[in-house]
Amino acid sequence: MAAVSKLTDVRGFEDRVVRDAGLPYRASLVVAVALPWLELTCGLCLALGWAVREAATILTLLLAGLFIYAVVNRGQADCRCFFFPTREPQWTWWTPARNAVLLACAAYVAFSPRADKSTK
Repeated sequence: MAAVSKLTDVRGFEDRVVRDAGLPYRASLVVAVALPWLELTCGLCLALGWAVREAATILTLLLAGLFIYAVVNRGQADCRCFFFPTREPQWTWWTPARNAVLLACAAYVAFSPRADKSTK
């Protein structure tokens, strides 16, 4: 869902990344272009059961970075990444908590022994 919302408003997402990410301008543009497609590809792989471990590993790395960013920048305005933008955050730990839960799920899938077994 996060990828689709970013892809439906590419210019807006690019502006938010350039403004808020704290990255050099060119790096921000690369992130703004690549991140939605990477998220969409990984999400489709997970949903369709293709390269599940690889997709979950990539998402684990992405979510670890997003978790760290959310902890360092607590209380920042909503990223509008999930179609349901909110006002200024009432609880500054919501974004890190959400990212921690998603990170735990991705890590479980990436490193679970059951992910090695193929279902044919």
